[in-house]
Amino acid sequence: MAFYSYTREMDLNNTRKEATSKTSLINNSIYQQMNWAKLKAEQKLASQNMLVQVPLPVIYRKNTSKTVWDLTRYSFLLQEQIPETVHPKLWEQGKLNLHSGLFKVTENIYQVRGFDLANMSVVRGKTGWIVIDCLTSQETAAAALELLKEHFGSFQISAIIFTHSHVDHYGGVLGILPSESTVNVYAPNKFMKSVIQENVTTGVAMSRRSVFMYGEPLPNDNKGQIDDGIGKTLSKGTVTLIRDVQEISNNSHLPYVEKVIDGVEIQFQLTPGTEAPAEMNLYFPIEKSLCIAENCTATLHNIYTLRGAQVRDPVAWAAYLQQAIDLFGDRITSVFGVHNWPRFGTENCIDYMEKQRDVYQYINDQTLRLINLGYTLEEVGRMVTLPECLSDEWYNSSFYGTVNHNSKAVYQKYMGWYNGNPVDLNKLLPEESAKKYIEFMGGEDAVLKKAKKSFHDGEYQWVAEVTKHVIFSNPNNEAAKLLCADALEQLGYISESGPWRNEYLTGAQELRFGKTPIPISTITKEVLDVIPLENILYLFSIRINGIKAGNFDFKINFVIPDRKEKASTEVKRGIFRYLKSEVIGGAAVTVTMWKDQLYELVTTNNRFGNSIILIQGDKHKWDSFLEAIDKINPNFNIMTP
Repeated sequence: MAFYSYTREMDLNNTRKEATSKTSLINNSIYQQMNWAKLKAEQKLASQNMLVQVPLPVIYRKNTSKTVWDLTRYSFLLQEQIPETVHPKLWEQGKLNLHSGLFKVTENIYQVRGFDLANMSVVRGKTGWIVIDCLTSQETAAAALELLKEHFGSFQISAIIFTHSHVDHYGGVLGILPSESTVNVYAPNKFMKSVIQENVTTGVAMSRRSVFMYGEPLPNDNKGQIDDGIGKTLSKGTVTLIRDVQEISNNSHLPYVEKVIDGVEIQFQLTPGTEAPAEMNLYFPIEKSLCIAENCTATLHNIYTLRGAQVRDPVAWAAYLQQAIDLFGDRITSVFGVHNWPRFGTENCIDYMEKQRDVYQYINDQTLRLINLGYTLEEVGRMVTLPECLSDEWYNSSFYGTVNHNSKAVYQKYMGWYNGNPVDLNKLLPEESAKKYIEFMGGEDAVLKKAKKSFHDGEYQWVAEVTKHVIFSNPNNEAAKLLCADALEQLGYISESGPWRNEYLTGAQELRFGKTPIPISTITKEVLDVIPLENILYLFSIRINGIKAGNFDFKINFVIPDRKEKASTEVKRGIFRYLKSEVIGGAAVTVTMWKDQLYELVTTNNRFGNSIILIQGDKHKWDSFLEAIDKINPNFNIMTP
């Protein structure tokens, strides 16, 4: 394995290309136009109030030499000269996200930054410390907590608050608390529902697509993964979750919910449907400080995320930012988020919030304007551009989300996938149309000959599109895959967005070397342990082949002794349905298994012998049921058919 890894690394270094002359010209032009004064202001903010510097931290999985977080891989960013293979603004954002350690926000609010994709914030309470967000992994959260204790001395955790339902904010909770802790954990209304829908129900597909979005298999160097705009990347430790989360809902006439937690007054402003389905801002009156969650960051964010998720509501996003300004604006002296760095001074904070508000409203309104002029999804993505009064702010740059794909998201939100042209109503599958395109264009050799000239002319997007047709017509055409990879690589080199760069470069790497399985998942044993059995069994529902199961009509009882839970279900008309949390008489089959076997079944459909699973009743029906459940391939194809 060591030889394979070494050889593969050599192949990567030999295969990856330099920037072409056109790519160099593009990046040099951007460099010449950069607003260095705005960058200097961000550089000051990114390092301001650092109490403990932890240069390039490395965090290991417990009792192993395996790293789950390693910022030393990004030490190349410390070189002075910006390479031609990286968009200059993304390079500088990558350097800003290298600041790591303990930072002071106010006298009683602090942040650990640079220990994961997100920040961990803590607030000094009367008897202990309140933790705001717990990073992605148990290991990185534990390391952040250790840093806090090294500086402040030993302390108790008096409460935990999750600002929203994304994994990089709750996944490390068991690194802060033992699983049976009695410490109160607070989250926005519908937090658990949102976690399950996004990170469990679609967890397999999202994990595979996250490999592209976060550039997981890419080297970290001038030709590889640089940054994700809101931070470096996701840590690779153990994703956890905790039971008995107290969800905060607002049933009063007030626009916020006020609580006193460990002697600290907190005003919770619920902001559902903004950056996450369940999200909330937190205002601390004594500190005059607003935790803006992920509703403001030092980059344009995503109305649609490339890993896949429901389209977010830019109008609600803008409205809740305005509400925050109305509620707290005249009282704030600092604004801190769960990514990047804080802002200080009332005027600066309000200006920041207003311009972040306006960028989402602007993209929404301008896309709707173009929709009503008859423009389609692809067109609006290229036509919407920010005015200089918004684009000139460093924190509105496209380091994470882009105006292009956010405009397309607005189109999708209001108009759906169909562009109105009946030619596109029921298009041929890519494999089918590709063969026709190649035939019409004179065959594979003719296409590649023309595509090579187009590459020489710097038409990288066109080269990628046309060679994709060759690949989907004939996935064994290595020349087409390599030329497509070269085109994607140059597109990556000129991308301001970290995720766009990662998408292009990961696609290029897969075309050159094949898929690199990445063992990361949001559906861990620790997460499944705390979600209801009904939601776990629902994974059968979305993996049953409806045609195979179309004539089934029987009931199955499930008994899971080590969860102390039972359930009755039915399979009927191609649908698997949860019935109730008890076994029922008259079921065709009752299966008893340990939770580990259940988790394995619902996430992979790997089978077990009768010695592990107890089957009572009609074994044939149980076997038929399993035969109708899809096998899960977490490394499904993306770049090839």
